[in-house]
Amino acid sequence: MRTRAEAGSRGFLLLLVVLSMLGPLTLNILVPSLPGLPLALGTSKESAQLVLSLYLFGMALSQLLLGPLADRFGRRPVILAALALYVAASLAAFAAPNIEILVIARVVQSFGATAGLALGRTMIRDLHDLNSAASLIGYVTMAMVVAPMVAPLVGATLDEGLGWRAILAFCGGLGLMSLALAWRTLPETRPASLIATTGAEVARRTLRLVGNRHYMAYWGASAFCSALFFGFLGAAPYLMIEVMGYSKSAYGLWFMSLSFGYMLGNFISGRAARAAGIDRLILWGNAMGLVGAVAILVPALLGILHPLALFAPAMITSFGNGLVLPNAIAGGVGVDPEAAGAGSGLMGFGQVGIGAVVSFAAGKAAQDSALPLALMMLACALAAFAAGRQAGISRRSA
Repeated sequence: MRTRAEAGSRGFLLLLVVLSMLGPLTLNILVPSLPGLPLALGTSKESAQLVLSLYLFGMALSQLLLGPLADRFGRRPVILAALALYVAASLAAFAAPNIEILVIARVVQSFGATAGLALGRTMIRDLHDLNSAASLIGYVTMAMVVAPMVAPLVGATLDEGLGWRAILAFCGGLGLMSLALAWRTLPETRPASLIATTGAEVARRTLRLVGNRHYMAYWGASAFCSALFFGFLGAAPYLMIEVMGYSKSAYGLWFMSLSFGYMLGNFISGRAARAAGIDRLILWGNAMGLVGAVAILVPALLGILHPLALFAPAMITSFGNGLVLPNAIAGGVGVDPEAAGAGSGLMGFGQVGIGAVVSFAAGKAAQDSALPLALMMLACALAAFAAGRQAGISRRSA
């Protein structure tokens, strides 16, 4: 095992990228198979949608647990245990005989997949000041976005060639490789001040964050900004594949455009965080989220349903997300460095928990129009803008 002193290297950041990719890849890789699962497993559309929405809830709940556990026991042992759980759950999902077992396995899988995503940014914050952490989180997120960019296309290719179960076998193999890599090279970065911390003290610090208005403003900005993406994720596959009649591979190719927008936002965030400051970048990103939400609403009101009318506005919101998320995360985690793990976990819970609700609602409401999706996205964009503005006000008055 490498030491904390060795954790500032590029190799360490690359390892965090690899571990952070696992959660979003596992989320998105099964999305193209959702329209076909009702027939494959003899279930309803709503039950099949739980494979996505309850996975998101699992990601949200796991981050509530992983952050405090990492503060109590260390970053490395928590990540290793989570990766082992991920491998076991992937194999269970591969062998699932019905939708109930598949959904349960996916929830457990989400707990393991989330560790690198939730604790990677905590480990960066362990080692760097606020603006530097925001910059590095931006670069790591820009690199890890390759996973959700290619995941739907990989999933569609595996599904069309070998069946949907091949996707879960692929996940199991990927998890095993990640576990081996982490076991060999992952350092421990937990600050010395946390080593003797008791479970009761970790719980007190976590509750203290919930009562901190400055922290909760960053929490709201990141949560409702993320909900823009998750809402789109819940409705877009149905609209593209079932309503418009496109193939799963075509959906995967269109989906890649969102990742390009997100990567661009992350790149600008990584370059500008030190100079512009996190609050200004959050404001700019939330403004782009509003622009994208309005851009998807207008064609929906006119009855226009086309991939370009969905994905071009969604690319704008993804660009905004790329600006907001690294800075909101760094700002929230930096409010109380002694509760960095808990702060990161709560941020992740907000992002994925609110996203899960919006994703399920958008998928359930999707019929033959993008209007329900557009209205949900606009509401989330307004909430994110208000929270981000409050975060800036709180920092200036502190």
